[in-house]
Parts: sequence; structure tokens; C-alpha cells
Amino acid sequence: MLQCCDNGDDIINPGNNGYSDNYGTIQLYFPVDDAHVPLRCIKRADLSIAYTADSLYRKEYITVANVSDYQRLYEFTLEPGVYYYQAAKVCICGRDTCLWGGYPGGQNGMLWTMSSFEIISGEISYDRLKFDK
Repeated sequence: MLQCCDNGDDIINPGNNGYSDNYGTIQLYFPVDDAHVPLRCIKRADLSIAYTADSLYRKEYITVANVSDYQRLYEFTLEPGVYYYQAAKVCICGRDTCLWGGYPGGQNGMLWTMSSFEIISGEISYDRLKFDK
């Protein structure tokens, strides 16, 4: 751990978890499960965080995750308060597979979800993204 000055104080908060008590953490579980579409056809496309729902619409994000087909859990450390997230997944299968799965427009159609969450100082919150059709 990095040391500051001669008094031996840690630069980051010396708490047990290494996080500052001025921040909280949200863990977002982003599944790509779908009852009507094969797993190989669904890809994560977006996970963005903003201060307000209106900010999501205007694309004024605080942070955006670099989503991956190999990562399901995303973690953000933020100042206490209420935030909003939006997430999207895309169906890439051809023919009627994506239409049957409820993806608008069929192939390359996207499903979106959004919700609010609260960050509490020094705590870790958890949410599972749900895509309603």
C-alpha cells in the first residue's frame, strides 16, 4: 500500500475493505438468459449510469461499463445518492428467432431496461437486471 509523508498514513482510507467511507458500491448482475432465444444469440450491448432518468435519455452519463460476453457482474463505486441505470442486450440470430424471443425488429433488435438504485455510504448494494417483454 502507498504511504504518505512521514506519519505512515495511508493515501486511501485505512478501512478494512480499502474503500473510502465517503462512497458506496453497487453491484449489477447482468444476465443474458432468455426462454425463447439460444444463449449464443444474445449479446450485452450497454450498461450506463446517470444522475436522473432524463439524463439517460439525453445520454449524459456518469459512467458507462465496457460490457462483455464473458462478464456478468459489474461494480460501480459512487458518492451516496440516488442514481439510474440503463442496460441493453441485442439478439443476433437470423430468421424469426429474435422475433420469437420478443426482440423488436428481429435480428439485431435490442431489449432495454432501466431502474433506479441508491448508494449508501460505506455499503455494497446488489441488483439483478430484468428485461421485461
